[in-house]
Amino acid sequence: MIFEKTKMKSVCLDNKCIKCCKETKMLLSEKDIERIKKLGFSYEFFVDQINGWLQLKNREGLCVFHNGKQCAIYKNRPEGCQLYPLIYDKDNNCAVLDEECPYRTEFLHTNNLRKKLLSLVSIVETERFKRIRKD
Repeated sequence: MIFEKTKMKSVCLDNKCIKCCKETKMLLSEKDIERIKKLGFSYEFFVDQINGWLQLKNREGLCVFHNGKQCAIYKNRPEGCQLYPLIYDKDNNCAVLDEECPYRTEFLHTNNLRKKLLSLVSIVETERFKRIRKD
């Protein structure tokens, strides 16, 4: 868990907030995909490939793993979900708190978390580049 577990539960779950799970465009790393496949989910069930990017699928406006009340893979969710509401601002090449998260100010965002996000961005971009080169 990247965020302190109790902090994450008390913010999102206690407030019944699922805003970040609606119409998600969460990018996935190959490591995320392998971890989720080990839970018994097929690649086709949860991965969309768009312009070389791998991202979570949506079903009826929600992430495929969300039933409107809870995430079926919460403990094994993608790293980007774990880091949220910390997101990458590509215009300024930095990590910022997502303005769309109504509880963003209640999350810890340390230098270590910002470094993890920037590392994840680098990994996802490198993996995409390799996929595009193969095509």
